[in-house]
Amino acid sequence: MIRTDILVAESLQAWRTLLRKPGYVVLAVFTLALGIATTSLVFSLLDQALLRRLPFAGEDRLATLGVMVDERQNFGAPGLYAAAHEIKSFSNLGMVMMFTANSNVSSGEAVEVLSSLQADRGFLDTLGLPLAVGRNFNAEEDRPGGPGAAILSYAFWQRRFGGDPGVVDRTLRIEGQDVRIVGVLPQAFAWPDRFDILLSLQPDLANRNLSTNQYIIGRMRPGVELGAANAETESRLRTEVATHTSMSQEGKQFWNQSRIAALPLRDSVFAARSGNTLWMFFGAALCVLLVSAINLSSLMLLRTLARSHDSAVRSALGAPMQRLALPSLAEGALIGLLGVVGGVLLTWIGLRLLGGLVPAEWLRGSDVQLSLGAVAFALFVGIGVALAAALLGALRGQRMDLVRELVGGGRAGLSRGSGRLGRVLVVAQIGVAVVLLVGAALFARSLQQLATVPMGFRSENVTAFTLSPEKTLYPDRASTMQQAERIAEAMHALPGVAAVGASTNLPTNSQLNVTVSFGDGRQENVQYRPVTPEFLQVFDIPMQAGRGIDVNDRAGAEAICVVSVAFAKEYLQNDAIGKIVTLPDDGSSKPFPMRVVGIVGDVRQFGPAEPAPAIVYVPLAQMPEPLWGILRGFYPLSYAVKFKPGAETGMEQKLRDAVRSVSPQQPIGDLMPMRAVVAETTSQQKLNLLLVGLFAGLALVLAAVGLYSTMSVSVAARQHEFGVRAALGAEPSRLLKLVLRESGLQVAIGLGGGLLVALALSSVLQRFLFGIGAADPVAILFVLLVLATTGLIASLLPALRASRVPPMQALRME
Repeated sequence: MIRTDILVAESLQAWRTLLRKPGYVVLAVFTLALGIATTSLVFSLLDQALLRRLPFAGEDRLATLGVMVDERQNFGAPGLYAAAHEIKSFSNLGMVMMFTANSNVSSGEAVEVLSSLQADRGFLDTLGLPLAVGRNFNAEEDRPGGPGAAILSYAFWQRRFGGDPGVVDRTLRIEGQDVRIVGVLPQAFAWPDRFDILLSLQPDLANRNLSTNQYIIGRMRPGVELGAANAETESRLRTEVATHTSMSQEGKQFWNQSRIAALPLRDSVFAARSGNTLWMFFGAALCVLLVSAINLSSLMLLRTLARSHDSAVRSALGAPMQRLALPSLAEGALIGLLGVVGGVLLTWIGLRLLGGLVPAEWLRGSDVQLSLGAVAFALFVGIGVALAAALLGALRGQRMDLVRELVGGGRAGLSRGSGRLGRVLVVAQIGVAVVLLVGAALFARSLQQLATVPMGFRSENVTAFTLSPEKTLYPDRASTMQQAERIAEAMHALPGVAAVGASTNLPTNSQLNVTVSFGDGRQENVQYRPVTPEFLQVFDIPMQAGRGIDVNDRAGAEAICVVSVAFAKEYLQNDAIGKIVTLPDDGSSKPFPMRVVGIVGDVRQFGPAEPAPAIVYVPLAQMPEPLWGILRGFYPLSYAVKFKPGAETGMEQKLRDAVRSVSPQQPIGDLMPMRAVVAETTSQQKLNLLLVGLFAGLALVLAAVGLYSTMSVSVAARQHEFGVRAALGAEPSRLLKLVLRESGLQVAIGLGGGLLVALALSSVLQRFLFGIGAADPVAILFVLLVLATTGLIASLLPALRASRVPPMQALRME
């Protein structure tokens, strides 16, 4: 056991000696900081999205109830809510909408579009998180038709009201109605979707609608396990579904084939949206950390070589191994601390730069942040890796020939075994770099393939925005159409405007499903698109047959529709013109038959990675009133304005003014160029490429530095051998080839091993790719060429140094 005073004295001496080598310190600290930063950055996202406990009391007893849409998610429905209250496994139940909506909100003279979420009284009761100010919805506000109430998010409360606790009992004018503010959510509240206001949902327990647009959240009673709650949920809700005798054949098939279950809230609402991708990123970051650790080990060995003569003298005088290793470990501890500081700083900078690219659902409704958990992780990883590298360097140094070291005055160099270990580590570095580079190359190739896929519409010179017609001013479809027509007229009056269209959905990045029936009794679920006459023209969606939708297709005229090529091919055997497509009776409206008058080109509604769905376009003016009443609660109208080339620049304020001229109290939201909307369809692939490409680039640089360092040490240790060879007549070119052959062998082995590992992991990557296989030859050939070239460049300088060793100087080294 080393005495404390000796430990302190040795450490201080080692640190003083180390700081006299600022170049080495900077290189070692930067190498470690890169590894720490990559892992800490992804760990911070993991912590925020998946690892951190939810802020709800007894969060492990919270579950969602409903039909399984995949192995990790389930959705509820109004028609299941009453039956769910009879499940004895749960002490509390609540319902919340699956998605947020735009709401027109005015307070004083300020009018804006805010993001709102609807939930019932049981939602907050079930979560068990006390409000920061005020109260939950009361029984009167929770009943159907009761007075509206709003609970503010903490961020909106701070932003709009400056955190004033007196905000309770004030009113906001929401959708033309005065709504009382009854409370403020706590700052700790977490939800995947960011919103400004929580509105009372007012569920009707007599509602038998099975449309899955809600989460039903329950709190399990003490002593009840998830398995038991799951079994009771399946039994009771399955019985409830069976009582819906008027369900369509397609609906019966869906529910019969689907599993009904209770799932942990953390998994179904939070983790399901981000888990697989984040763990993939974390694996890539660990690869960079591994390369960084190997490089740091090589650098630590260089420091061991610098102290080799001193260590040999100490060993000859009887110093124990732990005393000999102490300087290396002390240096490792200091480098580890400095690496942690640098790594945390780089992590913070990286999170700031990455913030806008991170999907909002990963962040639980808050901003990207460097968590204390990530800092603790960085400290643990940094110190651990630095000490491990220092210890490995010290152990490798122990294998030097100490007798030769004493005689040669510090020029003995590495033993054969230590040299072999160095070469093994270089091979490992190259192998890890191959894995990351193959992943980055595959993502790049996938993104390249996506860019070549035609979307079926044109987004150039188009600006889009959303508008939610205020319900008190525009209560029905007819008044909404009048507003849409007046807005289109106002925009046509602007210079450079070519066409104006409106719909419940843009051609991409959104969807609206309905069931339609055919003359033979079939019922199918398709994409439903109510549009104004110029909508198809705005996006240049081409007509394939028949005619489009025009101004004569109004309420009271014959109900018509236009279908996509995929619709005509899949459901009407390419013979669509003149056929009847019907919106069936869904309990809220009568059957609504429509005659097909045209066929238009397919649109990739879900982005370039997904096939074009079957779409039916209908005149917004002919949309059934009950259906419009339902949809307006879920979707705002999406407007799209097509400009003549060059006229789009600087038109944002003019578009807002045009809407204000028609509806002074009508704010608009999400105003952006349509090309930005289209770009969102490949945002996940771009994020994959950005992060994995960044990690691969870091691994490539670190591997090249590691190869250079190892070859430099090897050449330095073999100077005598090269001098002897030169003295015996070996040409410089022969010595050059000798070193390049040795480094080339290491690179080749690393390439082969890394490629095998990358192919073994192909099943993990395949689900993230489009249009290529995980063994894409172009990507693999690119990686092999890049790494082979990098290896050659990194080896060239040490090889040139070996070829120029003066024979007499090398011989005198003995």
